Amino acid sequence: MDQWMKQALKQAGRKAGLALLKVLAPYVLPIVGFFLILMLGYFIIFEMPKQAIMEKYEHAKDQVAGFFYGTKEEEDQQIFETYQRLAERWREGLTAEEEFQVEPYTFNWEWLAQVDRSLNDPSFLNTIMDEYAKEVVLKPEETFEEVRPRFKWNDAEIVTVKEVCVQEEGKEGEVEYAKSTVTERQPVRLLQQARTIQNVYNYTYTSETLTETVSSPCGTLTTKVTQDKLQQIKPIHNEDWEPLREILISHGAKRLEDQDFLLEYWLSYLSDYDGEGGGLNEGWTPISGDLIWPTKGDRITSSFGYRIHPITGKKTLHAGVDVGVPIGTPVYAAKAGKVIFADYMGKAGNAIMIQHEDMETRYYHLNKIKVEAGQEVQAGEEIAESGNTGGSTGPHLHFEVRVNGNPVNPLLYFGYTVTADILTYRPLNISVMMEWLNKRNSMLATKEILTMIDDAAKAQGVDPYLLIAITGAEQGFVPKTNKYANQIVKNPWNVFGSWKVGKGSTLTTKESAKIAAKTIVKLSKGRPATVNSIAWLSDPMNPSGVYAEGGDWVGNVSNFYQILSELRD
Repeated sequence: MDQWMKQALKQAGRKAGLALLKVLAPYVLPIVGFFLILMLGYFIIFEMPKQAIMEKYEHAKDQVAGFFYGTKEEEDQQIFETYQRLAERWREGLTAEEEFQVEPYTFNWEWLAQVDRSLNDPSFLNTIMDEYAKEVVLKPEETFEEVRPRFKWNDAEIVTVKEVCVQEEGKEGEVEYAKSTVTERQPVRLLQQARTIQNVYNYTYTSETLTETVSSPCGTLTTKVTQDKLQQIKPIHNEDWEPLREILISHGAKRLEDQDFLLEYWLSYLSDYDGEGGGLNEGWTPISGDLIWPTKGDRITSSFGYRIHPITGKKTLHAGVDVGVPIGTPVYAAKAGKVIFADYMGKAGNAIMIQHEDMETRYYHLNKIKVEAGQEVQAGEEIAESGNTGGSTGPHLHFEVRVNGNPVNPLLYFGYTVTADILTYRPLNISVMMEWLNKRNSMLATKEILTMIDDAAKAQGVDPYLLIAITGAEQGFVPKTNKYANQIVKNPWNVFGSWKVGKGSTLTTKESAKIAAKTIVKLSKGRPATVNSIAWLSDPMNPSGVYAEGGDWVGNVSNFYQILSELRD
C-alpha cells in the first residue's frame, strides 16, 4: 500500500510540474531570452572592445575586428596607433620639468580608446530591442579634445646668491684666495591650474629662502636660494568627476546610474605601465636617517628609473619606488612638514603630498587618507593606509621624493648607493642624449658640445655620463631660459669655483670639460673600498680636496647619473 502511494504521488508531481511549466513557459522563456540578449549586448558593447584593447586576441587583425565589432565603420588597421599618438599629444610643448608637475593627470591610450568607443555608442542609453538605436561613430580627435587635460602656468624664477672662493695668483706667483658674490636667476614655469576630467585643481605658492654655509680657504661661504614653494593644491569641485559627468550629459547620458556605470567601467582602464618591473633584489633593508621609511614593509616591487612601455616602446621615468604591502598597511610621514594635498588625483588615486623645508614627499594609491590639506604633521606620524586606487595594478605604496620639483631616487635617503664605475669610459650615445637634453631645453643639447664632453671623458678615461650629471647638479643642465645661458654653457661644471668670476669665467666649453674630467681623476685617487666613488668626490676626508661642499651635491649627482646611465643602457 505504501509503495503504491509513493508511485501515485510521483506521477501526480510530474503531472503538476508539467502543467506548471506549460503555464509559465510563455513568460519564463521570453524573460530568459531577454536576459541572454542583454548579456550578449553587454559583451558586444563593452567586453569585445575591452578584450581587443587589452590585447587578449592572438592576432592583430582579430584585435582590430573585435574593437570594431557592432559598428558599421570600415575597420582601420591603424586605429590603435591613432589612439597612442593622440594620448601622447597632450604633453606637446612641455619641458621635462613641466611634465613632472602634471604627471598625475596623464592618461593612457587604452583609456582614451575605450572612452571614445563607448562615449560615441549611444546604445547604452537604449534597450537592446530599440530598432532606432544609432550606430557607433568613432571620433578619436574630437574625443581627445574633450577629455585632454589643460594647464595654466605662471612665470617665476629661482634666485641664488652665493659666495664663492676664487683662486688667484699673487704678484710673486703665490696662490691667493678671494671671496666673491655671484647672483644667478633661473627662470621656471610653475603650474597654476590643471583642468582635468576629474576636477579642476588650483595651485598656490609661497616664497621661501633657504640658507646654508660651508667652510673654505676664504672663510665661511654663504648661499641663499629664494624660490616659490608649492603651498596647496585645491580642487574646485566638491565631488570628483564633475567635468566628466558634464561631458556625459552633453552626449545624452543624463541618468546618474548610466554615468556611474561608465565611470566605474572606464576607471578599470587606468593603468600605470611606468611602474611595472624593476624591483630590487631581496636582502636590502632601508636605513632611516634624514627621512623615515614610510610604511611597514621594505619589498621594492618597482624601483626608481626609466621604464619601457610594453606597447609604444617609449621610455618614461618611474618617479618613485613602489613598496609591495597589503591594503590597509599604515603609511607614515617620512619627515615633518605641511600637507599640501590630500585627496583623489587622477592615476595617483588617493594621494598625499607633504611639503618639507628642503623637499616634497608624495604617497600614491592609498586606501584611506587620515590627514587634511594644510595640516602640519610630524616625522613618523600615521597619515594614511596603503591601497590599490587609481592607476594601480596591485596593492602597493608609491613613494616619491622631489627636490625643487624634480623627482630623485628615494632610496638614496635610506642607505642605498648607486653602483658607479666612474673611471671607465663608455661612449656617449649622442642622439639619445640630445633628445633627453632637448626635453629640458638645455644649452648642452648640441652635437658639438656633446662631442666635446665625450672627447674630454675619453682622454681621461672617465664616464662622460658623469660629466653631464655634474652639470645637472651644478647648473640644472643649463636651461636656455637662463639669461646667462650663453656664458654658463662655457663652464657648466663651475671649475675654478664659478663660471661667472675669476679664471672660471675665461674658459671655453672644451677647456672646462677637460678640466672637469681631470679633476674627477685627481679626486678619485685614494678612495677607500668602502666609500662610494661619487661620494668620495665630495668627502671632507679626501686628501686631494673636494669637488663641491654643502647641500646635497652627492645625492643630486648620483640621482642624475643613475637616470643617464639607464638612458645609455
